[in-house]
Amino acid sequence: MVPADPGHFSVLLDVKHFSPEEISVKVVGDHVEVHARHEERPDEHGFIAREFHRRYRLPPGVDPAAVTSALSPEGVLSIQATPSSAQAQLPSPSAAK
Repeated sequence: MVPADPGHFSVLLDVKHFSPEEISVKVVGDHVEVHARHEERPDEHGFIAREFHRRYRLPPGVDPAAVTSALSPEGVLSIQATPSSAQAQLPSPSAAK
């Protein structure tokens, strides 16, 4: 989920099949890249190996240096970013009235 609010970025990903060491979140230019991979291991049906790559473009007004990520105990990866400082200092249209 990525809200359409200018200057805001938020994504939730289900990564319960991966340990924290198997997940990478990087900012590359104006994109956030998520990579997760685990080697083959046994599951209830036999053996499985998983890997995924996902890339998100940061919306205008988002500071790439402000991207943060957190992993919940339930295996949900949250990635968020706040508006750049110049964007945050602009008054909202409703406040200008």
